[in-house]
Amino acid sequence: MISYVRLLGLLLLITTVPVSAGDWQMAKGSSLGFSSSFQGEVFNGNFSRFTPQIRFDPKQLGQARFDVIIDLASADTRNGERDDTLKTSDFFDIRKTPNARYTASAFKDLGNGRYQANGSLSLRGISKPVALVFSWKPGPSAILTGEATVNRLDFKVGTGDWSDTGILPNAVKVKTVLILVPKTPAKP
Repeated sequence: MISYVRLLGLLLLITTVPVSAGDWQMAKGSSLGFSSSFQGEVFNGNFSRFTPQIRFDPKQLGQARFDVIIDLASADTRNGERDDTLKTSDFFDIRKTPNARYTASAFKDLGNGRYQANGSLSLRGISKPVALVFSWKPGPSAILTGEATVNRLDFKVGTGDWSDTGILPNAVKVKTVLILVPKTPAKP
């Protein structure tokens, strides 16, 4: 017969264990940014609102999953005119497609704590493969630092006059730093 104290201890242990050893939630200090240039002048931006659902354990790559939803209206390049332009139908078209989504379920170990997620980016109703190369620093707060290149014209971002790659390059660098803590089960 289990004593009341043992039962209480067991229940406390169960409620503090992560949902799965590889399920993570984002903590403060995480970022999702991008960089490009306009007429040769480099600019950087970030998305202030994005929601990653991360399942990752380097020892169980077959079970790894990334699912990141990005609020496109939260794009901030520290230039109001440019930010407003990004929201228009020539770029993100946030009225029709307010979010982008990156999902990945195929992962490769590149060695030395580096990995590649082979996923799909859905933007403006178009889905295309995008590889994210990232490093993984384990710990109580794991840190995922990643980079990808997205060809904007594949997603019809920057149409019309903006499709001139001499003014605005096709390749956009995307960088992320995710500070992750183990996901705990929802309380009843």
